[in-house]
Amino acid sequence: MSPCSKCNAACCRYITTIIEEPKDNEDWDEIKWMLLHKGVMVYIDEDGDWNVETLTNCKHLDEETNKCMIYDKRPQVCRDHGADECEVVEGEDFADVILRKPEDVDEYVKKISK
Repeated sequence: MSPCSKCNAACCRYITTIIEEPKDNEDWDEIKWMLLHKGVMVYIDEDGDWNVETLTNCKHLDEETNKCMIYDKRPQVCRDHGADECEVVEGEDFADVILRKPEDVDEYVKKISK
């Protein structure tokens, strides 16, 4: 069985970028702006890092077969992610703080300001 046969291509359907922890109103406003876009969420991971996740499919993902169309030429970052260690986590248990909409930011800021 090839490694690709076990893959559900979950990691080919999003991009996550670490951002600086927000420190002031301008930073919080920028997070609100991000969250106004479809498929975007901000969360704090288990290491305490702030992340922006954007749901978007890789343009080389064949959605009918769930296979990479450039598998033999894929970037190293793709090669480093094996099907057995997929980072995609089902459910909401992967982070203590998940912000999905601007109102979530307001609630979070109010909570940490107490």
